[in-house]
Amino acid sequence: MIQAPPEAAPTPIPGLTGLSAYKVPHHPAPIDLILSGNEGPSPPADLYAELSRLGPELLRRYPNAKPLEAFIASRLHLNPDQVLVTAGADEALDRAFRTFVAAGDTVVLPSPTFVMLTHYARVIGAHIVAPPWPAEDFPTDEVIAALAAHPKALALVSPNNPTGALIPKATLIDLARRAPSTAIFVDFAYIEMAEPTSKEDPTRELLKLPNVLVFRTLSKAWGLAGARVGYVVSHPRTIAALRAAGPPYSVTAPSLFLAQRHLETGLDEMNAYVATVRGERDVLYDALTRLAVHPVRSAANFVFARCNSPAQALWLRDGLAGLGIGVRAFPGDATIGDGVRITCPGDHNQLERLLHALESVLAPHLLIDRPEGLFGLGKPAWFLASKAADLAHARKLGAVPIALGDPHATTAHALLAAGAARVAPSFEALEATIR
Repeated sequence: MIQAPPEAAPTPIPGLTGLSAYKVPHHPAPIDLILSGNEGPSPPADLYAELSRLGPELLRRYPNAKPLEAFIASRLHLNPDQVLVTAGADEALDRAFRTFVAAGDTVVLPSPTFVMLTHYARVIGAHIVAPPWPAEDFPTDEVIAALAAHPKALALVSPNNPTGALIPKATLIDLARRAPSTAIFVDFAYIEMAEPTSKEDPTRELLKLPNVLVFRTLSKAWGLAGARVGYVVSHPRTIAALRAAGPPYSVTAPSLFLAQRHLETGLDEMNAYVATVRGERDVLYDALTRLAVHPVRSAANFVFARCNSPAQALWLRDGLAGLGIGVRAFPGDATIGDGVRITCPGDHNQLERLLHALESVLAPHLLIDRPEGLFGLGKPAWFLASKAADLAHARKLGAVPIALGDPHATTAHALLAAGAARVAPSFEALEATIR
């Protein structure tokens, strides 16, 4: 077999230098309550069951997104040529960057923001201007100043991901009017969860401005993240350009069917979920405040909190993982490395479990180092032991399981995979790593 020398291999474009595929760093412990991805409610079981009645012809033919685009257009009182259905809102955003931004162009991304926006801009080789947006108040003046350079695109996520902060509709409209030659990308992935201020969908009013593109998804409030269906709405000329920028059949026929049927029949379920989330995020905000971390008021289906250090943020993720709860941390991120994002469970019992777990991780009442100390446990606690069986028992009882041992030994990974939140040689050594 003849191998070409390494220098003969194809060279990726410059924008990919130093980039890697999207990947969320997970704790190895078993997770049964996933609160890290912001997925919405579970859709009705009979929705999925309907697929089996459609027959194999659905899979044999190329998919046709036109009926779903027409349905969405009718809901928004738009023309079908103003709607493009894509494989999640992610694909629509990718097309938009490739359509309106070239290497060397400037894009404005208030930061922190949805991680893939920065990724798409870097792949292209764009110059990124990132006005800081760390909490609720949107940096209007800083963004207006950035618009003076006539950027090719301004991307606004509202409610923002990862913080949940909301941009007022009037601010969105004002920014779009100030920069008529700039493509304004408005990512409304979480907009259903925002408190209603008007009976009118903000999408329609924004689309009166021809430079605005609005991105929506069925992955969040509608609970169809696995189907990968999103859409973008804009001026017909813009939609035509976005169609040309991507493949003709990016969304599968089963996904198109599931999306339209759920939009037709699932409005009550979606509204019920949204109402639950609006209550849960207030409860979660108050609980995190009592635990001396610093949450951001959220308009999405999650709450973002800044811890007192990146080490504490990572401990919060790991401690919750030790109790079977997965949340999103951002280790190594220069902007939000001290932050943790927690999806609202959408269920009363799961919320109670989460609240108890948060107190157990951040404010334990007890430190237990003997199995018999777990008997009758009713208070938040940490449990230290060296045996996997004892750690698993503590985990079931709601005590944060901490393995005593060498964190660099070959046995450490097995202890973590068995459910330990951390492996440390002593309690004092653990404390030194979580402050």
